[in-house]
Amino acid sequence: MSTQFNETEQAILAAALEEFSKHGRQGARMQDIADRAGLNKALLHYYFRSKERLYEEVFTYVFRHYFTRMTTPLRSDGSFAEILRQFIHQYVDLLNENPALPMFMLREVAEGAPVFRRRIGEIAATHLDPESGDTPLGLPNTILAFFERGVREGAVTQADPFQTMISVMGACIYFFAAFPIFAAVMPGLEQQRAALTEARKDHIFELVYYGLKPRTE
Repeated sequence: MSTQFNETEQAILAAALEEFSKHGRQGARMQDIADRAGLNKALLHYYFRSKERLYEEVFTYVFRHYFTRMTTPLRSDGSFAEILRQFIHQYVDLLNENPALPMFMLREVAEGAPVFRRRIGEIAATHLDPESGDTPLGLPNTILAFFERGVREGAVTQADPFQTMISVMGACIYFFAAFPIFAAVMPGLEQQRAALTEARKDHIFELVYYGLKPRTE
């Protein structure tokens, strides 16, 4: 299938992302995906043939619409602190605007990421970010290069760039993955979600930046 999805395909993929995030690859039903997309099931099969094929194509959709956006701040001008803040803010906004995304990825990871591993090479070979000309495989390297530059320029301490990348991305995604648990045991938390999400951006930035910033005696 072409990576250039038409309007109907995008509606199906967005609906599939929601259903797969809620019920997993095995539990999601094609009829429910069709209903969510506002289509009949026959049309769904016309475009994607099978649930397995649809599940695999969701990864292409996710990379095209979400993941490549994450590198945009890292290619902008500014100080290390300014770019780090922009990256964290954009990543949190991305997860907040697409609540199905974290759970979809976590479900795949929990199964050992078999489909992701199989599909990532094909996705990388067929998709280029129109702004950078980069592939999805370049995303972690772009983030790593940013932190490595910060170390070289003395903006941060000699922290391991890989560990730093994992810590930043993990801090962003965990809030959304674990929020339903916290909301279940902390009455009233759900009503504070919007404010907590906004506060989360600066909290992560300050925790990371001031933890990495060189200390003076």
